[in-house]
Amino acid sequence: MFKKLKLTIDAVEVLNAPRQLVQVADVHNRGRYRYTEWQEETAPPTPLLMYMLPEEVTAKILAQLPEKLLAREVPGVFLMRMPKPCAESKSLPPHIDRGRRAAINVYLKCGGEITEFYEADESSKTLTRIGTFTAAPGEAWLMDVSIPHAVLMQGSDERIGLSLSFRHTRYKDLAALLEAV
Repeated sequence: MFKKLKLTIDAVEVLNAPRQLVQVADVHNRGRYRYTEWQEETAPPTPLLMYMLPEEVTAKILAQLPEKLLAREVPGVFLMRMPKPCAESKSLPPHIDRGRRAAINVYLKCGGEITEFYEADESSKTLTRIGTFTAAPGEAWLMDVSIPHAVLMQGSDERIGLSLSFRHTRYKDLAALLEAV
């Protein structure tokens, strides 16, 4: 479901690069966030903003990835921002990612947020937490984004990261491939 990688990606340039907003994910998208209907909402959720980066910045990021990984699939490269909308907002609610099976997230700005993964029981409409991690700046994490996951914002007011999106390659195959590198 998730794994900290021994992968270092120099992504400092990403923070100052021009970018174009390509997606705003929020709870109004009930296909993505159907699990929010299973829980009581106590505060406005944290939105997820995805930005496309210039080709030259994307090329520099991709050049840092292992050749074996790129031979399997060249990922989409995006900047993601999670700005906390208000002090009461505590999370990016449980969701699954549409249009990708796995992701490598490189965290650029973070402050103790907890990423949680769940098993969903559709019949009882319950989520059972099956794992968590807390990333530090500069760390890269491989995640299975086809299963429900959420982010608890804790004390941070914003989380920023680089997200490498794999549309075709499954988490388990990426994990095995990265073990071999």
